[in-house]
Amino acid sequence: MARRDRAPTPPPPPDAPLPAELLSGPGAFFRRLGASEPRAWRYLAPVFLAALLSGVLYALLVRPTVGLGGGGGGPLVHATNAFGTLFLTVFGYALMAGLGFLGAGRGGRAAEVYGATFALLPPLLLPLIVLSLVLPGPALPDPAPGTEIIDVQRAALRAVGQSGLSRVSILLTVLATLAQFVLAYRGFRELTGSRRRALLGTLTPLVPALLLTLVGFGPLLAGIF
Repeated sequence: MARRDRAPTPPPPPDAPLPAELLSGPGAFFRRLGASEPRAWRYLAPVFLAALLSGVLYALLVRPTVGLGGGGGGPLVHATNAFGTLFLTVFGYALMAGLGFLGAGRGGRAAEVYGATFALLPPLLLPLIVLSLVLPGPALPDPAPGTEIIDVQRAALRAVGQSGLSRVSILLTVLATLAQFVLAYRGFRELTGSRRRALLGTLTPLVPALLLTLVGFGPLLAGIF
């Protein structure tokens, strides 16, 4: 009997790069990502880590306003403040991934591209969190007798929003969001080979994501402006 030759087993696809590798070389990162097997959930860890740190930072920034004027305080209020920003960050990623998919197409792998860009945020947020813990809080205005609780808290939020740390936190977060889109364009350009697709995948979610970022700092922005 003639021996039947077996077809050679194709080699497995290479492993995808770790999200931290994006910071050292975006071009090499996305080339390696393009050679790996697509998995939409691959880079969810940087998203949730960034969301958690964003929530902690916001809760620490507004911490001096909690319980003023006889309002409620305690761990539940701090947790609620943190959860609001955490939710907006995760929702922002879902928006970026969904609209990016519509713009760049399936080949753009928007969920992975945008998920990986969230690796930018933890190295930025951690120092801000440390500073919010070690620096003294802003001086809050003394409320006049008989002032409503809501007015006391609004005045305190304005004072916190005008502090240097709040301004720096908002500015750096907005700049980091813009940097995410710069990296996303690089990724879409590499993965799709189309400048048009890369632009659509980048520009379609840009404005909504920036608006969500500003909404997360809304109470503090009222103090700046």
